[in-house]
Parts: sequence; C-alpha cells; structure tokens
Amino acid sequence: MMVWNQNKKGRIRRRCFTLMELVAAAGIMLSIAGIIAFASRSFFRALASAERVSAQLQVYLNIDQVMDGCFRNMIPFNWETTDENDDTFQVFLGEEDWIHFTTLRRSYDDVGGNLFFVRVYVDDKTDELVAEYSKFPRLPWYEDDEDIMPYDREVLATNVDRVSFLYAGQQDSAVIWMEVWNRDNYDFIPLAVQMTVEWKDGTTEQWLRRTAASGGNSVYGAVQEVDE
Repeated sequence: MMVWNQNKKGRIRRRCFTLMELVAAAGIMLSIAGIIAFASRSFFRALASAERVSAQLQVYLNIDQVMDGCFRNMIPFNWETTDENDDTFQVFLGEEDWIHFTTLRRSYDDVGGNLFFVRVYVDDKTDELVAEYSKFPRLPWYEDDEDIMPYDREVLATNVDRVSFLYAGQQDSAVIWMEVWNRDNYDFIPLAVQMTVEWKDGTTEQWLRRTAASGGNSVYGAVQEVDE
C-alpha cells in the first residue's frame, strides 16, 4: 500500500509501508479475529448449555406438577364389578414400572366431577414418560384393548430409559416399601409413592409424595396394616 504526501515545495512524494509494518498489522488483525472467534464460541456454548438446562428444568417442572397435582391428591375409590360375584375393588394398581390410580382434581365444569383417573408409564415405542388422564372411570383390571373410555395424553419427559415405582405400606407401626401394590392383596392405597426416572444419558431423578388418604386420621379412613 502506498501513501502520497506533499512536501513544503509542493512536490508529491510517494511513501510505502515496510514489510515489518505489514506483518505487524496482519498480526494485530489475526489477534482481533482470534479474540472474536473465541468469544463467539464461548457465547454459543453457554447458550447451548443454558438451553439444555432450561429444557431439563421444564421436564422436572412437568413431573413436579403431576406429582403435586395427582399423586399427592391420590384417594381410595371403589368400583363394583358387573360379574356374578359383584365384587368391589379399589381403582388402583401399582406395578413396578407403571401405576394406575384415582385422584381428586379441581372441578371446572359439571362433566366428570372431581375425580381423575390417571395412568403413568413409559411408552417403549417412543421412550417417553407419559401421563394419561380421564374424567371417566378407567379400570386398571381391563386390558388396553377393552378400555374404551376417552382420555387425554401428556408427554412428561423424552429419552427415558425406564421408570420404577415404590409403594409405602404400614406394618407394626413401621413403614415398609414394596415394588408391587396389587388390588387383589390390599383394599386400600399406599401411604406414599416414590417414582424414579432413568434417562438414556444415565441420569436419574426421584420424586416422593405422600398420598391424600395416608394419615391415621384421614377423612377417607384409617391406615390399615399390610401383610407380608
């Protein structure tokens, strides 16, 4: 690059940058470009990390809402069968990897009343933790192909490897935990339910909620002991 200067006598004199000046200028420009590139990379990494954390927090919030709104308000609800024995069963079934129960909800209209029938499980086809809600009685002892009651489906989390449940009962004034709570063995619901969610990336989180009908002075009845 050349610069044209005019001296005192009006003559025009040509001046060229030296090689050292060009090298110094190039070094400065490269340094500035490196700083900008490093700052940009750090910014986008921080942004991606913030988005991942935000998405994970949203998943935890979704599960918290179900645990607080449904599991915490879980109540005993009896249903009389239409077979020849006219047996009455608790609309509750707790397996190791899925749960079906009745819960109280806020009544917004006259359709369906104050009860929700809830099922929580992992969809093996999509690896999604799913909650299903129905305002109409969905009975856990019916097979899926016989269950024609309408329901709403909500995806609580994705990329889930498995979910597991533990159920708290009472025996000799002590709390015991069981992996399965079968309606054929118990005519009451657990004192509390613990849910453990394991994601595909190896992370694990646990949620524990006491049920609404778990107190000895409960409105819905006293706690009964569990046989071993």
